[in-house]
Amino acid sequence: MWLACLAMGCATGSAAGTPDAERSFREFQLAASLRDEGQTASAIEHLHKALELDPNNAEAELLLGFIQMERQAYLSAEEHLSTAIALLEKQKGGGSTLAEARNIYGLCLIELERYDDAIVALRESALDELNAAPHLAWGNLGLAQFKLGEYQEAVKSTMEAVRTQPRFCVGYFTMGQALARMQQWREAERALVSAIGADESCKDSPQLQGAWRLRGEVRAHLGHHQDAVADLERCVELGPYTNDGRMCQSLLEVTK
Repeated sequence: MWLACLAMGCATGSAAGTPDAERSFREFQLAASLRDEGQTASAIEHLHKALELDPNNAEAELLLGFIQMERQAYLSAEEHLSTAIALLEKQKGGGSTLAEARNIYGLCLIELERYDDAIVALRESALDELNAAPHLAWGNLGLAQFKLGEYQEAVKSTMEAVRTQPRFCVGYFTMGQALARMQQWREAERALVSAIGADESCKDSPQLQGAWRLRGEVRAHLGHHQDAVADLERCVELGPYTNDGRMCQSLLEVTK
């Protein structure tokens, strides 16, 4: 995948030709290494140098957009990511990088609450036959649809995500959220069981604390009192001071 490729400083084929383009590619390689080492400011500086040398360096734009995503500077990220996509669309040999760029762009648009635009980008990414990890795009597409209240569509997209990658815990979580919103409690419980158990790394992941909370709520609706309490207690153990942790503590006071 493109992000793994960054660690090796590789590119998709846009770096070649003029001396400035070759120097720009080397600046991109250095920036990728610096970002991997946690030296974000230096990485950004070298990416700007890369773009000064070659404004058509799509990989530099893409990495700069991704770094801005990591910094939660979403407006800046959107600008760089959209430019990267436009450049990749013009270039030959973009391969899976274009699909991954659209997936990252879609995530950025979700953060900016531009859900309709996110759906367009994420569907293009998910349906791209060169996408090396289509389950991520399907999962993010489901998330955008969930945010819009399109719960049935969110279930369809996340079902495709977990069909492609059966250990994709976050996809099951989004599916469970959508099913719970439709009050399909038994189906929601099954999805949330998979969200926590589809992969060994999921059950202790802080990212999935909300899945424990929601499964507790769903099991309470189903009348499974002891299981609901156990889920809510595990939710608190994963982090009592997060929003989910505090909500689980409040629910426990009512449920016990």
